[in-house]
Amino acid sequence: MTDKEQAASENHAEQSRQLEQLLIQRQKWLGDASHELRGPLNAAAMSLNVVTRRDDLPDGVHATLRNAERHLLHMSDLVRDMFDTAKLENNAFELSTTADVAVHEIVEEIAEEFAANPDVLSLRSVPDRSITATLDRDRIRQVVRNVVSNAAKYRQTDKQATIAVLLHRVDDAYFEIVVDDTPNGLGMTKSDLEALESGQPFWRAEAAKTVASGTGLGIQLSRKLVERSGGKLRYDSEFGSGTIATIRLPYSLQGDTDAI
Repeated sequence: MTDKEQAASENHAEQSRQLEQLLIQRQKWLGDASHELRGPLNAAAMSLNVVTRRDDLPDGVHATLRNAERHLLHMSDLVRDMFDTAKLENNAFELSTTADVAVHEIVEEIAEEFAANPDVLSLRSVPDRSITATLDRDRIRQVVRNVVSNAAKYRQTDKQATIAVLLHRVDDAYFEIVVDDTPNGLGMTKSDLEALESGQPFWRAEAAKTVASGTGLGIQLSRKLVERSGGKLRYDSEFGSGTIATIRLPYSLQGDTDAI
């Protein structure tokens, strides 16, 4: 190896080392920042929840507090996504599974929440009430909420969202939760879907950036949570028509459920 080649090799090794250090620092920052934010946000949410339950508040004040509570919950969701992403990247994430979870309850809770959203024209929930599974209820609820939230958020200009949430059996091993936002959804192009499959944690479609704010964390975090639960998250989409997101999960999680 010539001196020039040796210098180039050493330079490449140094750049790789610096990149690795930057990635480690980013992971640490995500974990530390989200951890520090969770305490104040939880305290504020609890205080707002107590105040909004009072019966002697004027109508205008009550509506303002409810709006503040919704924004605070959105911020809490973002911080939770940051925290979970950091744990996943540091191989420190664990599921807390429960047997015989009534999956339709998760679907109905999310449907009830978003049916009251002013951006949603209609939300239809069709769950198979007989389906029970062994899973981490909070994490699967987090996934379904993220997918439905995206369906409500990313819609065509001057149109309200039309969403259907279906829960059905596939076979003896798997069931599916399907979130369909056609025909008023924004949808994704073929290149968008390819980029989505790449797994980049902060990726967002260019068209989506013009419609609503976001970080891109939730969509990849949801995929990882579903895969950690033994399932698969698939997207079928057409730009200008909408997206069908399919969450396929097993009735029971096989194998080790320790930290990935």
